[in-house]
Amino acid sequence: MLPLKTYESYQSLSSDIAHIIAKKIIAQPHFTLGLASGNSPRQMYEELIELLGEADIDLSNLHTFNLDEYYPMAQSHTGSFYTEMMNRFWQPLHRTNKTFDMNHGHILNGEVADVSEECSRYETLIKESGGIDLQVLGLGLNGHIAFNEPRSAIDSRTRKIIITPKSRAALAKTYDDIPQFGLTMGIATILEAKEIVLMVTGEGKREVFKTLMSMTEPNADVPASYLLDHPNVNIYSDILLQ
Repeated sequence: MLPLKTYESYQSLSSDIAHIIAKKIIAQPHFTLGLASGNSPRQMYEELIELLGEADIDLSNLHTFNLDEYYPMAQSHTGSFYTEMMNRFWQPLHRTNKTFDMNHGHILNGEVADVSEECSRYETLIKESGGIDLQVLGLGLNGHIAFNEPRSAIDSRTRKIIITPKSRAALAKTYDDIPQFGLTMGIATILEAKEIVLMVTGEGKREVFKTLMSMTEPNADVPASYLLDHPNVNIYSDILLQ
């Protein structure tokens, strides 16, 4: 069973994770953080930025890698994950702590013509950074992680994928003009992170969360279950399972 810590509120969950990540970044100046988009980590990012804003914290060797991006999608589009991360993490962090270089915020480019080359470039960039030290994940309504939809292979790498209608409907509550495709880190790419934090928030995730926590071995129908094969995963949730 996956390790689980449960909280009474989204606020306390977000604060706890922010403090955990901040301590790791401060203790290890050359740190590579994997980021997720969407609603689950938003408050955590706000608090993390505040914690890393101290004048004596050197973030010059902090790199971040996002899990995914829509395709095709201009980076300037208000609904792109690039715009979201620029507005909610990279720029605010740089304003708070000028030692953070916004060029160290990496995300797949939804504008490229050659998708295969872009995905290979991203995999190489992650390796050149020393690999991801801690990857933040959210849980999709159908059990997906990043854009790895059900039936994604455990050995999958960064690639273009079709976003299922169920996932597109869920995303449409937050984002406009959802494309049919996405670019995403693969399951194998994610599992290479040294540590993984899975955030599961909101009552809408109860059923898929209950399914995940009942599983004892990975199943491609629930991609998040591949986390059972990772040696250092922690789940944080504000859903109280009976």
